[in-house]
Amino acid sequence: MKGQVRPVFFAVFIATLFPINAPAAQVTECSAAPSSKQQGYWFWRLIDGRKCWYVGTTMISKSLLRWPAVAPAKTAFNVTTPARVTEKHNAPLDAQARMPDDSNSFEALWRARVIDE
Repeated sequence: MKGQVRPVFFAVFIATLFPINAPAAQVTECSAAPSSKQQGYWFWRLIDGRKCWYVGTTMISKSLLRWPAVAPAKTAFNVTTPARVTEKHNAPLDAQARMPDDSNSFEALWRARVIDE
C-alpha cells in the first residue's frame, strides 16, 4: 500500500506545479440562417427570441453566443431633426378618471348573480 501512495502523491505534486491550460472559450457570432459557404454541422439556440445558427458542437452555452453588432444605416441625404414641441401640461388634479366598462367581467357577472337571487 505504501508503494502505491508515493507515485500518486508525486503525480499530484507535479500536476499542481504544471497546470494544464484549457483553451479559452471563444464567443461565437450568430447567423440568421445556416450558410452553405461554411463547412461543418449547423446548430441553433434561441437567443433574444430568434434562432441563432452557429457551426460547432451541440448545446454550447448561451453566454458564448452573440449577435453581431449592427452598424447604423447611412442615409444618402441629410436628415434634420424636428424642433422640439413643448406642450402645456394640465395640473394632475384636473384630470378625470375613466371608468372602464366591466359589465362582462367575471366579477360583475358574479355580483349580478348573487344580487338577482
